[in-house]
Amino acid sequence: MQELVSNLAMLVVPAVLTWFLARRKNVAEGSIAEIEAESRAAEFYRALLDDATKRLDTAIDTIQKQDQKIRDLIQEIENMTDELKKYKQLNGKQP
Repeated sequence: MQELVSNLAMLVVPAVLTWFLARRKNVAEGSIAEIEAESRAAEFYRALLDDATKRLDTAIDTIQKQDQKIRDLIQEIENMTDELKKYKQLNGKQP
């Protein structure tokens, strides 16, 4: 009977010890995999934000250039309108 208990203990103790150490290892590996996945996701979103920032800067530059072009065209229209008024006044004075 004592031999049976001894053999049983020799089987159970290493099995429990192995299970416990393997469980800790698996939990640690799971945590590492989770951290790596979060790191990849963070890098992906950082790349998206960098791209969005570049696109936004380009759009702002384009809008500013278009605004300046519109201001220039408005000024040109005002100048041409003044010239047209002067021309009409000169034509109205001539018989």
